[in-house]
Order: sequence, then structure tokens, then C-alpha cells
Amino acid sequence: MTIFQKTLIPIFLFGLMSLHTVEAQDIQQAINALKDTLEVKEGKDRILVLKDIGMKFRSIDYDSAWYYTKLAYSEAEKLQNEYLKARMKVSYGILANGKGNMAQALKYYNEALPAIQSSQDHFAIGALYTNISNAYEKTGEVDKSVAYQLDALEEFEASKDSIWIAGSFNNLGSRYQAINEWELSKEYFYKALVIYERLGHGYYEALTYNNLASVYLHFEDFPKVIDYAEKSYQGFNSLGVQFESASPLYNLGYGHKGLKEFDKAREYFEQALEIQMEKGDWYVIVHLKNDIAETLDQQGRYREAESIATEALNESVQHGLELAEVDILKTLSSISENMGNYKMAHNYLEKHGVLLDSLQGLERAKEVLNLKEKYESEQKENEILRQQNALVEGELALKNRNSMLMGSGALLAVLFIVGFVIFREQKVKARNFARETALEKAMAEARAQENLKEQRLRIARDLHDNIGSQLTYLTSITDSAKRGIDKGEVFLMEKLTQMKQFSLVTISELRDTIWAMNKDEISLEDIKERTQQLAATIHEATDDEMRVKVEGNPTAKVLNAFVGMNLFRIIQESINNAVKHSGSEMIEVRFEAEDAVQIAIEDFGLGFNTSKESTGNGLYIMRNRAEKAGIDFNQESVIGKGTKVTLRVSAISL
Repeated sequence: MTIFQKTLIPIFLFGLMSLHTVEAQDIQQAINALKDTLEVKEGKDRILVLKDIGMKFRSIDYDSAWYYTKLAYSEAEKLQNEYLKARMKVSYGILANGKGNMAQALKYYNEALPAIQSSQDHFAIGALYTNISNAYEKTGEVDKSVAYQLDALEEFEASKDSIWIAGSFNNLGSRYQAINEWELSKEYFYKALVIYERLGHGYYEALTYNNLASVYLHFEDFPKVIDYAEKSYQGFNSLGVQFESASPLYNLGYGHKGLKEFDKAREYFEQALEIQMEKGDWYVIVHLKNDIAETLDQQGRYREAESIATEALNESVQHGLELAEVDILKTLSSISENMGNYKMAHNYLEKHGVLLDSLQGLERAKEVLNLKEKYESEQKENEILRQQNALVEGELALKNRNSMLMGSGALLAVLFIVGFVIFREQKVKARNFARETALEKAMAEARAQENLKEQRLRIARDLHDNIGSQLTYLTSITDSAKRGIDKGEVFLMEKLTQMKQFSLVTISELRDTIWAMNKDEISLEDIKERTQQLAATIHEATDDEMRVKVEGNPTAKVLNAFVGMNLFRIIQESINNAVKHSGSEMIEVRFEAEDAVQIAIEDFGLGFNTSKESTGNGLYIMRNRAEKAGIDFNQESVIGKGTKVTLRVSAISL
């Protein structure tokens, strides 16, 4: 199941709706009824009616939705009512989210947050938290999404609003899908459905049917997928909400695809695509095109599949939809393999792995791992503040007593009190010193634990980057060899040769990883020594026809292990590229001593046209490594004169 299927199917969740429920009636009739009331409304009531009209138009006409919402905001500005303006900003965010622009939606939500929070309105605060949660789910920031949704549920429980409690159950069901807790997800969706059926809210019943269809899709119970998706589709159609009916169409497509009914599956995907093209939600559009490409691939219509998948990839890059790129790259890898283009299949698979890793993100992994520690730290800080306030209040009370005694007592009493105050201050200082010492010790232990987690994450990332991708491709070659066993000995020998080459590379990568794992920091001398070992290997492998000359005397500077390892990997890849493609007999590696670390790798061979996009993964991976490790990367090439790669590390641990 793709990332899109796991996270996007229940996209029409409760939090994306307006702050009023949708009755089980024709949307246009509801809009007309609201318009009729405008003539007798004024002030705050008129603004809220305009907002409701905008939110209802969202299901059938986005241009009209924006028009009425902007009109409501304009009238709120005239009243200089900050709370109403914030409510309209929330509506702006809902409309931006519906168009797939999560960054813009979050901007509007954050602008509205202070005024909504200060209102002490549990209902409005919970609704805003829910919308923020849904936006973060689409960006893949699951930790933030869950945190906001739990806060929203707390607000709705405080307001005793059953329908929004059910909406929170729906959204939490979606969040549990994101972390693969499918049984819990199903449980929460059924909890929501019970409430909606009891209250008679047909719209949300249809929505929850669709969410349950997505759960049964994971369990590969395709008849149930089709059953629930059909109920959802009929429910949305009976209400006349065109845009929402696209979501159950996805599930109908996935259900029939699971039953190998590919023509039906493609028909449903194309119906959903037509609706989304009208709506203009590019996040969904590119995923639907990917689904159509996968279906064509399974039907053996590879050229058509490649064409639409490539189109989807270009559009995802154009609109900055990295989450979509991950799925599309995997689809293109499968299509290329089925067409017999194994090199291109490997290229797509490599890019898929690199991009997936960057989306998961080292910093985000740290944030998820440390979420509990953050909450505990916050509680400790609050406790310290309470203790400090108690000390200040105690000192203030003491000073007041001193003043009274000084005004009515004798000099002896004054001297006694001054001495007592000094004594108390010394005791307070002693207690504070002991508390600070204990706190510093606790912080030192916390830092040690953090460093240990950093090291574990670094090791895991390096193994994933450098070993995982090689093993993945070995698996791909093995599968290909199994399928082609009847193609003859030449074909099998080619596959075995490929497996041997990638095994040798994997062993080399593992040795380098172990070398880095055993160090907290890596000196430039270490990197130069490893580079010289690589040069010796190349001399031997080419019978000295190609030489790698390592020059320069590195300073005593050191790098942290993560930066140092990535710096060596880029040097290694640059040398390997020169060996494979330059045609030069000499490659120079120069370690240059400046304020920062600078290393140049230069060949004097064929060169290439840098204005043309490379079809390989080498440059892509080197740039990705450099960006994550804070390394300035520059590559220059002149046809007939050679290629030069310059690496500069300005943000290093010395």
C-alpha cells in the first residue's frame, strides 16, 4: 500500500469542515436559505452567515467559497473585531487546505491562534486545533498532528459537544493509520460512526464509511472496501456534495484493483481525477495519476503507464509535493523493470530511497523520540518557576515585617532582624546552590542520553543510506533473475555479475561505516589516510593506468563523525565518477588549509556539459549528503578540460 493510500484516503475529515455542521439536505438549498436571512442580519450575525455560505460553497464551487469568505473578513475588519477576523482566517486556512496548499493553510491558522485561544471558547479552540492537526497530517508531521488532535479532543470534551468528539475520533483513527495501528484505527472509526448514526448526520456517516473502507483496504478485505466505499459514495451523492464524492471513488478503484478488475479500477480513478482537476488539488491529482499508472503497469500497458507516471512526477516536482514523489518514483522503478530497463529501474529506486529518508528526517525522528522528555522537561521548568515564585513571595513578606519592626522597635530589634535576614539569605543561597548543582547534573545526564541517541540515529541513517539501497537492489536483481531463469545462461551470468559487483560495493560501504562508528570525531588526517587507501586500490585495479594523487597537509582540525563520514563519502563518489567517466590518467585530491576545511577533487579528462541534467544518481546523492551535513558542494566542468569538485565545511566541530 502506498503512502498516499495510508494517509490520504480519509482526507475529508471532520476538522476540515466549517464550524457548523452540514444538515442532510441539498447543499444549494441550504445556501439559498442562508442568503435569504442576510437581509435581516447585521453586525456579528451577518458576518457568521456570510462565513457559513462560503464554507457550504466549498463543496460545490471554490470561487464562490472564497468570495463569501473574503466578504465576511472585510466586514469583520470594519467592525474592528479581532475574534471575528480570526474566525475568518480559520476559514481561509480551510479553503487553502482544500486546494492542497498546507503551508498557506498553516500560516492562516497560526495567525488566528492567539485570538481564538484568548476567547476561552472550547468549541472554537478545538475546531482550530483539529484543522491544524489535519494540515500537519498532510505534510507528514505525524507527531505534531497527534499532539494537536489530542488537545482538540480535550477541548471538545470540555464543551460536551458530541458531534465534534466524534470528529476527533475520526481524526485519531486516521492518525493511528499513519503509524500502522490499524486495529485501533478501525476501533476509533466505529466509535465515530455510532455517534453519527445516533445523531442522524448523514454527511459524516458517509465520511466515516469511506474511512472504514480505507482500513479494510489495508486488511485486503476488498469486498468490504467496495461495500463501505459504495455506501459513502451514495451518501455524498444524495447530499449533492460533488467534491467529497471523489474520495470514495479512490477506494472503489483500490477495491476493484485488489480483485484484479483493472478496467473498473481505472474507470473509478479517472472519475475521481476529473473531479479533482476541477477542484485543483494537485496533491490528490498527482497521486491519482500514479494510481492509474500502476493499474496500466499491472495490465502490461507499460508505455502508457510510463507516460502518465512521468507526467505525475513532473507535476509533483513543480508543485513541491515530495510525499507524492516517493510513491511515483517507486511506480516508475517497477515500470522500468517490467520494460527490461534495469539501469533506469535502479536509478528510480535509488532516488526513492534517498527522498524517503529525507522526508522521514533525522530531526523529526529525534523530535518523536524525545516527545516524552520534552513534556517532562516542561513540567520540571514549571516546578522550578513555582519554587522561585515562592521564594520571591517569602522574601517580600519578610521585608514587609522588617519594615514594620523597624518603624516600631528599637535599634537592637533592627540589628537582630538584619542578622536574621542575612542568615535566611545565606540558607536560601545554599539551597539554591544545591538545587542548581542537582539540576546541572541532571542536565549533563540528559545531554549524555541525547548524544547517545544522536549516535544511534547517525549509525542507522548511514546503514540505511549506504547498505540498505545496495541490498534493495540486490533483491531486485535476484527477483529479476528468478523471473528470467528461462532466458538462458548469458542472462543469468549477467545477473550474477551484477550481484557480485554490488556485493563488493556493499562490503566496502560496511567497512567504511564501521570505521566511522568507532569514532566520536574524525580528523582531516583520518580522511586523507582513507583517501590514500582508496587511491592505492584504484592503482592496483587499473594496473597503474590511472593514478590518484593526494596532496596537501591537513591541519589538526577535526569534524564530528556525521560530517566527517559524509565528507569522505562525497570524496569517494567524486573519485569513482572520475575513474568511470573522465578518461583522465590523473586525478588530484588537494587538502587546502584555510579558515575552514576545503578539499578539491579534479581530473583533466573529457568533462561534460553541466547545463544538461544528469541521468545518474551520483550527483543527486552527493548534493543530498552535502546539504544534510552542512557541506558547501560545487561542481565545475569544461568539455575537453576536465571536472573539478570543491568541498568546503564552514560549520564544523573543531
